[in-house]
Amino acid sequence: MLLIVNDQQPYKTVKDFVDDARKRPNEIVFSSSGLYGALHLPAAQFMKAAGIEMKHLPTNGGGPASTAPARQQLAGDGLRGRPGQYTIEGWQSTSAGVLSAKRAASLPDVPTLKELGYDVEFSPWVGLFTPRGTPDAVIDKLRDETKKAVATEQFAKAIENIGDVVAYLDQPDFAKFWDADAKRVEDAVHSIGKI
Repeated sequence: MLLIVNDQQPYKTVKDFVDDARKRPNEIVFSSSGLYGALHLPAAQFMKAAGIEMKHLPTNGGGPASTAPARQQLAGDGLRGRPGQYTIEGWQSTSAGVLSAKRAASLPDVPTLKELGYDVEFSPWVGLFTPRGTPDAVIDKLRDETKKAVATEQFAKAIENIGDVVAYLDQPDFAKFWDADAKRVEDAVHSIGKI
């Protein structure tokens, strides 16, 4: 996930943006793919970490959310292999920060928000789940086959083609990740509150 800024705005750094947002509470507009969605939640985390308040513009999906900064100032977006600066519908945007725990290989010069001093970490992920009561032998087989599939070059290439990275976690590590991520998401939902 990226924090992207319309480069017609005067911000050169995330700090420039935060300083301005603190002076103008609820005047800066940010877009997302919808209420409590994968762009709204990290924005809530960022606002809390930065001590700022912005106005939310929910849209009907990720595409409209990405193009909204042409009319506004700020958006979240997925990496999708984009460079640090790119054009959307005739306007230039700048990648100000990544929301993952470490820098993206495709954007090595763009710092994480944590590096910049904002306690924000958010990455979309996919996990496999089974119904409660699934026999251990079935779970073990699914784990083995999933681990094999994820380790193939074909899988790695498919994930790279959509601008993502493989970060496979087996069941015990995934359970730890799930607990930590659920806490971050819960905090973001509480900070948003009822709409």
